Amino acid sequence: MLALILWMGFQLVPLPPDIWHDLPGRGTIVEIDRLTGQAGLWRALSLTPSQTLNALLAMAVPLAALLLAAQMKPDEYPVLITAVVAIACASALLGLVQILSGPTSPAYLYRITSKDSMSGLFANRNHHAIFLACTIPLIAMLLRDELMRKRKRPLMRVWLALAAVSLTMLTILIGSRGGLAAGVVAFVVGYAMVAGSWRVADASPASRLSNASPSPYGRWLLYAPPALLALVVGAALLLSNRTTAVTRVMEQSVADDLRVSAWPTVQSMIETYWVAGSGFGSFASAYKMFEPDALLQDAYFNHAHNDWAEAILTGGLPFALILVAAILWFVRASVARGTRNLVRGYRGDVRLPILTIVLLLAATSLFEYPLRVPSMQAMAIFLILFLCCPHASRSRGD
Repeated sequence: MLALILWMGFQLVPLPPDIWHDLPGRGTIVEIDRLTGQAGLWRALSLTPSQTLNALLAMAVPLAALLLAAQMKPDEYPVLITAVVAIACASALLGLVQILSGPTSPAYLYRITSKDSMSGLFANRNHHAIFLACTIPLIAMLLRDELMRKRKRPLMRVWLALAAVSLTMLTILIGSRGGLAAGVVAFVVGYAMVAGSWRVADASPASRLSNASPSPYGRWLLYAPPALLALVVGAALLLSNRTTAVTRVMEQSVADDLRVSAWPTVQSMIETYWVAGSGFGSFASAYKMFEPDALLQDAYFNHAHNDWAEAILTGGLPFALILVAAILWFVRASVARGTRNLVRGYRGDVRLPILTIVLLLAATSLFEYPLRVPSMQAMAIFLILFLCCPHASRSRGD
């Protein structure tokens, strides 16, 4: 993070014209400077210094999340994870209010937003769906821990199970194709975690030695969530005439999507700026110099909709090296935690849910930019530190 902040700061340092004019992708601005008599002007490496400064100041959010997570102990992790789940439920509820009250509803919190869909606390329905999908493995972790508690809390189990099913259903109904895929993967992983813990709890010596006889409905309760999810989603698709992620997959050609049509232009920009980058936050402005006439429209193209590509485009080779170093550190730290009983886990085990969420964010960043949302930045940093830098005093508990 420190290396990234330093590189952002360096992109704001004014460079002499002899150096700046030789940088790739600056020809248009050099010609404008010549025509306006400003050929000797010193310019920052970034094409949009104000946007790069904004990106640099925005690093306060992930930095604060880093400092907070670094001082948390393992027994405090469930408290923060429960807070994330509660925020997801509140966002889902707000999304339902939005879609029921119409596109002019004051429930929409942003001026530029998805006015015909459930965007919740977000401006983008895709980000909302991805966020809900990321919380599903966290709910499964909390539910698994509830199953492993000696002191049972039936109401908490019911609430968590309903939350998991409801959020999965909404990732399908929101209308985000990426959210649909992420929600399905998250539900499968979460269900595997809970099912494994359920079977272990039923087969435990404490359960066999207890006076209470096993419930004949236990197996049906285990199969209830996927059955309920299928029934509710099927009914919603049949009775609703609104656009959902399923109908978008079936009816809309991916080739008609602007992000696909604009990809050759984005590739050309990467080939131009990959060495030093165009400057953090500069994509929307730099894209206008490359935008073909065939793609001109009223709406603006604010991001590349491939965050891996935009990272190289705006940050250049230095940011690519920082990113590779971060990925290698994460992989090494994750492997060091081991993979034994990864699915079943133990009480307080954060490995599988966090690995799932990190992979979901990495995959959805191929066609979206979820980690540019401050709240999701903070969530990701919390979870990565919980997995890779656990407190020395952590214990597995019973």
